[in-house]
Amino acid sequence: MEDRQGMTSTSGNKTSLIDREEMVKQHLWLVRCIAQSIAEALPKTVDVHDLISAGTVGLIKAVDEYDPARGAKLETYARYRIRGAIFDELRKQDILPYSIRSKVKQIDRAIYELERELGRYPEDDEIAERACLDVGEISRLLAMAGTLDLYSLEELLENGDVSLDIIESQVTEGSRDPLSKLEREELVKVLVSAIKELPEAERTILGLYYYEGLRMKEIGEVLGISESRVSQIHSKAILFLRSRLRARLSK
Repeated sequence: MEDRQGMTSTSGNKTSLIDREEMVKQHLWLVRCIAQSIAEALPKTVDVHDLISAGTVGLIKAVDEYDPARGAKLETYARYRIRGAIFDELRKQDILPYSIRSKVKQIDRAIYELERELGRYPEDDEIAERACLDVGEISRLLAMAGTLDLYSLEELLENGDVSLDIIESQVTEGSRDPLSKLEREELVKVLVSAIKELPEAERTILGLYYYEGLRMKEIGEVLGISESRVSQIHSKAILFLRSRLRARLSK
C-alpha cells in the first residue's frame, strides 16, 4: 500500500525507497548547519554529534511526512522538524540550572497574566514588577533563555502544552477529524493575529531567525544591536505568543 508521498511504506518500489534515501542525504547539510549553529550557544559539555543525531531523526520524519503537492519546499518543512528534534534532545539533557529555569517561569507567568489583563504586549518594567525581579535581571534571563533556545517557535508548536503544528497543517494532509481541523485552523488565526500585534523589531527578528535562517549574532549585525539583545527580544516575543495560545485553549 502506498503512503501519501507515493512511496511504498515497507517494500516493493525500490526506486521510491532510493529516492527517499537520496532526499535524506541531500539535506544532511541542513542538519549539520542547524546543529552547529545551536551548539555555538550551548555549554561545551553538549556534544554537537548528539544534536546532529537527533536532527537527522527529525529530517527523516520530515521526508516521510512531506507532500510536495502542498506547494512548500522540503527544506522549509525539514528545518522545523530538525530544530524541533534537536530541542527535544536538549530538553532531555536539561542543561539549564533549576534556579534559572524557575525565574524564567516567573517571567512566563507574569507575561501571561499581564497580557490577559492589559490585552497588549507588556513592557519590560511591567513584567519586572509582576515577576518581582528587576528589569536588568529580566533582560539577562530572557537573553539566556533565548541563547539556549529554552523558548522557541518550535517549542511552542511541538510542546504538548500547546498542541499546534502550523507547518504541518500547511504542508501535509491532516488525518484528524473535521472538528480538530477547525480547532487547529482557529489556533493558527490566533497565532497570526498575535504576531501582527508584536512591535516591528520582534516581527523582524522572528522572520530573520525562523524564515531566513539567520543566527542571532547575524541578526544583531543586521539590526545594529547585540546578540544578547536579539535573544532577549526573541524570548519575550515567544512568551507573548505562547500566552495568547494558552489563553485561547483555556476557553
